[in-house]
This record gives sequence, structure tokens and C-alpha cells, in this order.
Amino acid sequence: MAYYDFISKGYNKLHGEEQLKKIKIILKELNICKKKVLDVGCGTALYSYLFSDYTGLDNSKSMLKNSKGNVVFGEAENLPFKDKSFDVVVSLSAAHNFNDFKKAINEMNRVAKEEVVISLFKRAKKFNDIKSYFKADKQIDEEKDLILIKYLNK
Repeated sequence: MAYYDFISKGYNKLHGEEQLKKIKIILKELNICKKKVLDVGCGTALYSYLFSDYTGLDNSKSMLKNSKGNVVFGEAENLPFKDKSFDVVVSLSAAHNFNDFKKAINEMNRVAKEEVVISLFKRAKKFNDIKSYFKADKQIDEEKDLILIKYLNK
């Protein structure tokens, strides 16, 4: 996480536009603005204002210090929340950074009631492994990422 600690003050300028583009695609696809949302790997929580009930989680203290949303420090592989405590869990462009993406995906599924949404960098080394493990019900092709949606109540 040293990279993210280093760029934390300029993260929104560096990656903000592309992250907002992805979350807007997700919001167009799923009506989740008024749902209870957990954002795993939230960084600066730059789009938290789009949700009425938002919680972000990240393992970079510097990124969280530069956030304006409701955020907690933690690891994706060990989410500090009860089972089914969020309607929706999102994770944008973070899964390739997880120490154990299988454990992190299992944790996201555990705390979500309705949907889990992740976006994957198409050029990430773990792209195919993460995509196959996630088992999405729907995928949306975005310029740099593939957005994967899993409906838990199907």
C-alpha cells in the first residue's frame, strides 16, 4: 500500500475521473443510491456523496485521511461487519491489490444481501483468475475495466 499512501493527496486528480465514470455506469445499471452500500478498497471515498448510506473500507490510512465519507480502516480479506449487513458491496479497481482475492470475494459475498459489484483492470495480472472466481451474472465492458455484477438473490 506504499504506492497509495504516497499518492493519497493527489489520488482524486490522478484517478478521480475514471473512478466516477465507473460508479456512474454502475448507478445507471443498479438503483443503489438509497441502499446501504459498502465500498471495499474505497481509497478517498470520492463518490461517497452519491449514496445516502455509504461506508468505505480501505487499508491505506493516508487514503482514508484524505477522504470525506464515512470510512473505516480494514482489510478486504477480513471485513469487520456482520453477515448481510449491507444491501450492496462495491469494489472498484481494487481486487487485483488484495492479498487473497478469493478470501476478499468470499467476505464481500458474506456481508452483502443483494448485489456485489467489482471492477477489474483488464490488464491486471490476476484478471482472468479473479473474473473466473467471481462468477458474475452480468458484465459491462468499460474502457480500462470490466465491471462484474453478482445478484445474490437469484
